[in-house]
Amino acid sequence: MTLTIPDVEKWNPSQLSTAAAAITTLSADLDRAVNKGCTDTQQLRTDSRWSGQVADVAENRMTTEKTRASAVSQALLELRGALSQQVENLQHTKDEVLKLRNLAENAPAPPGPFEVAANGTVTAEARKAWLRDNLPDGTPGKTEMLLHQDIEAGQRTLDLTRALSQAESVATTASAAVDAARAKLESATTALGDPVTGVTNPAPVATAPAAVSPAAGAPVSNASPRLVGSVPHNGGSGGYQGGGSGASGFGFHGGTGLSGTEFSALSSGSSGGPVGPMPTGTQAEWIREAIRILREQGYAINDSDAAIIAAIIEHESGGNPQAINLWDSNAAAGTPSKGLMQTIDSTFNSYAIAGHHDIWNPVDNIIAGTRYAIDRYGSLDNVPGIAAMRGGGSYVGY
Repeated sequence: MTLTIPDVEKWNPSQLSTAAAAITTLSADLDRAVNKGCTDTQQLRTDSRWSGQVADVAENRMTTEKTRASAVSQALLELRGALSQQVENLQHTKDEVLKLRNLAENAPAPPGPFEVAANGTVTAEARKAWLRDNLPDGTPGKTEMLLHQDIEAGQRTLDLTRALSQAESVATTASAAVDAARAKLESATTALGDPVTGVTNPAPVATAPAAVSPAAGAPVSNASPRLVGSVPHNGGSGGYQGGGSGASGFGFHGGTGLSGTEFSALSSGSSGGPVGPMPTGTQAEWIREAIRILREQGYAINDSDAAIIAAIIEHESGGNPQAINLWDSNAAAGTPSKGLMQTIDSTFNSYAIAGHHDIWNPVDNIIAGTRYAIDRYGSLDNVPGIAAMRGGGSYVGY
């Protein structure tokens, strides 16, 4: 992993909001200027200051310029959207990394704080030294207490490195989305043509962006490879052999950066680009029933959102309603992630609704998972993995 805690700490997602606001102003100014040019040109004919072929040529030229400028304005708004959509994801992953670091470095005494390296490695040397110095030899349980410090440090390392991995994946997705919007803006700007003659040059041929090494404050990297297994919640890797790729939602305290590959057959959810195929067969029936019940609860869910739910299910459990994560920290704590949307018991119980409290029931699990996603991210479209796929990246956990 190349991204470090100091790198993430330097992130300032609010700058994206500032840039988005400036782009909004620029787009509006451009629209006003072009509209005024068209109106003023037409007024010259109305005032009989020119007429005939000269007026026709002038008005046609302004109509052409308005069409080209409108494309630039639209591209500006898409760039604004790309910037704005990344703010919450970047801030959330930054907060998660720093929270985990601070919890380790501010563990209460005795025996005191853990040591945290820039790469997320957590050690307990000072804590063990305190125990050795303050507990006489032969104290019952002293050996076990020393061993427990290393175990706890290892778990914290796992949580923190996974949070760093997710932060890197989110940063990569953000960079790709902004680059794509910027390329569209450059193409639209090129199409404006010569300001005097109006002649346009051929648009440049798009090329794949070169690999960029992560720099402090602006980390990027290739997404992590897809892992076999279901979801890591609270820091582990999945135990279901056949489905999911990664998540950071239900009961997860550390974040994760696992990522998967996009579906080969693509369709769209309620907005934006492709997220995956619409569900079919039994899975479609489960999702359709869950959506019906959620609508009865007041949730505004579109039929097309079934594609989003199906995409989450595919990456979380591989579509297996009996999927269970048996080897991450949640499992070790006795609360393994379960079912289609890979929820732990406490989160499932929080988001289940009356009459739908069976975590192994696919409809009940979809209801709880969907409610959780909407509650945390505001909508299914905003689930990080879905936003990543729409931006051309890989699925990241929710």
